Amino acid sequence: MSTLAELKAALADVNEQIVTLTVKKEEIETQVKELESKEADEALNKIVGELKALNLAPEAIAKALGIRIAEPEQKKARAARGTATPKVKGVPKYRSLVDPSLTWPGKGPRPAWVKDHLAGNGKLEDLLIIKE
Repeated sequence: MSTLAELKAALADVNEQIVTLTVKKEEIETQVKELESKEADEALNKIVGELKALNLAPEAIAKALGIRIAEPEQKKARAARGTATPKVKGVPKYRSLVDPSLTWPGKGPRPAWVKDHLAGNGKLEDLLIIKE
């Protein structure tokens, strides 16, 4: 039968082996990654060299691979001066009782003649243009 001291010593040996194996595992994984990267670079360089030798256009290669190449963004062309459609003023809804040439569509600030009419105890409905 084993004693407690012998079991503790065996456990310490196993722990040391675990630590050394873990370090060795990390070193091997690093080497594997480096070699995989090196092989991938070599394969890519070989492929690029062959494509350059064939004088293939990059667009044709991308199309064959199913990759869409982004086109350079073009600036928007400006319209020539004077081609913009003129702003349409609203349809007149109110007309001055004093001067029929003065109208107001009912949007925006009230004109002076509307304010004067309302100040004289007039109603806005009095100025409505009645369509017949």
